[in-house]
Amino acid sequence: MVPYVACMALVASLYHLPPRVLPSIQAVEGGQPGVLHHNSDGTLDVGVMQINTRWLGPLSRYTGTPPTEVFLRLRYRPCYNIAASGAIMRTYLDEAHGNLLLAVGYYHSHTIELNLAYRRQVLNSARMLFMRPGRTDRLRYASHEASVPPG
Repeated sequence: MVPYVACMALVASLYHLPPRVLPSIQAVEGGQPGVLHHNSDGTLDVGVMQINTRWLGPLSRYTGTPPTEVFLRLRYRPCYNIAASGAIMRTYLDEAHGNLLLAVGYYHSHTIELNLAYRRQVLNSARMLFMRPGRTDRLRYASHEASVPPG
């Protein structure tokens, strides 16, 4: 079962994202309300969608909310966290000129090796969440189609 699916569906609609992308990312990230993950670079990943604290400044400016309040909302309010994730994915999808898989990779890293590995994880997650048994060739993200690598 996908947690907070109603929030994810609404956010996907608002940001014109394929409806399956946020649940697939969340399944990889594995975050929960209140959860913090300490990264080796000194940043934190926060809450349900594991939003990196590098986004506090941009999210603060976008929402007109002080960074400390943005942090608390990201940490403890799942739908706020998911909405932030949707805004981030929309930013990356625009940066990737509509290339969904590249944007998904950007959600994790702009370093190509890390980007590619994360894409594979999210595609595998999507396959587990949304594909019918016995169908392994193609996965559809709404109007976006992506090859699913074996394994």
